[in-house]
Amino acid sequence: MDSYRFYLGARAFYAICWTCMVTVNMVFMVEVAGLDPLQMVLVGTVLEGSVFLFEIPTGVVADAISRRLSVIIGHVMIGVGFLVLALFPSFVLILLSQVIWGVGWTFISGAYAAWLSEEVGVERANEAFLRGSQISHAAGFFGIGAAIAMAHISLQLPIIVGAIGVMGLGFCMCFLMRERGFEPTAIGERETWKVMRHTFRAGVAEIRSRPVLLVMLSITAVFGMFSEGIDRLFTPYLIESFEFPKLGGLGSVTWWGIIAAVSSLVGLAATTIARRRVDLGDQARLTWVLGSFLIVIGLLVLLIANLSGFMMVLGCYWLVGGLRSAYDPLVTAWLNRLLPARSKATLFSMYGQSDALGQTVGGPVIGALAKYVSIAFALGASAVILLPSLPMYRTAGKGLQTGNVGMNDE
Repeated sequence: MDSYRFYLGARAFYAICWTCMVTVNMVFMVEVAGLDPLQMVLVGTVLEGSVFLFEIPTGVVADAISRRLSVIIGHVMIGVGFLVLALFPSFVLILLSQVIWGVGWTFISGAYAAWLSEEVGVERANEAFLRGSQISHAAGFFGIGAAIAMAHISLQLPIIVGAIGVMGLGFCMCFLMRERGFEPTAIGERETWKVMRHTFRAGVAEIRSRPVLLVMLSITAVFGMFSEGIDRLFTPYLIESFEFPKLGGLGSVTWWGIIAAVSSLVGLAATTIARRRVDLGDQARLTWVLGSFLIVIGLLVLLIANLSGFMMVLGCYWLVGGLRSAYDPLVTAWLNRLLPARSKATLFSMYGQSDALGQTVGGPVIGALAKYVSIAFALGASAVILLPSLPMYRTAGKGLQTGNVGMNDE
């Protein structure tokens, strides 16, 4: 298939499977597995710790062997991870599922963007990132509806069905995904530590030579520290702090479908606005937009931690989700214009590793605050963590204005 169309189609199908798995997976961990707030965050810590440890090795594999193969392996492993989560609802085995899921994600995180950029070019790939995000939100509604329908039968069922779908997508990629723009390392040099060290060192050298990339690496770590709070604690916060309004004869699990559906709708609107209004070629302007997003996200999470109305809290949560939905592809586009082609997958993986490091370091602290003080206090603390990113974005913007960075020229 044409790589641009394949990417959009794969993102759509993955979104259906993904929303099918995650619409109720946090509820599953709380109500079926019985995890407390600290355990919920530790689950995320193990996930991100796995990402931190494997981002660079898998990114190097993508640069040295095959980005297509890396993406395929990643999808299969993510599906297996969620399948283990659904079939074995105990804390220890849930931790194991996060390791499988995390390692699988590292095979995708740097390789997917690098693969598409080489197949269709940087400009068209940047367009595809935002377009793919839009399509994902639209397609996700089908997964949400299916998840809620199946959740009335069993909270495990939608996770199992979605996991099988993601594994199936990985197998289909073997036949539909082409790779024409990538030149792999010679067979005699593959899977050697020498190749891995060389590629990794090349990535480090690029970051050192472009100070603005180092600043962005720090911002990514700070954002990772922040995100663990809202990602892992919002579900137990709602369950413990609020009484869900009645929905006629429908069960309370329907609320999670409504929450997920509105999140997708707001995310679709946010990415649509970003795609139309943000000039991806204006790096300085894009840097300002990204910094502004983080200011608003931090303020909204503070409101979530302090408001007492169920719908007001949901409204803030939906806005946070929408801004994050637009933020992620914009950051990818921002980096994609700056990273050199020769080590792009490795450098993308470094940013993924930085995010994972932030979550691994910040997660246990936020989880301990949630368990021993309160979940609301922990959410507020996670919002405060975002503050250092604001002067960092200002520094990045100045670096771009003064030309203290090279553009993607290879």
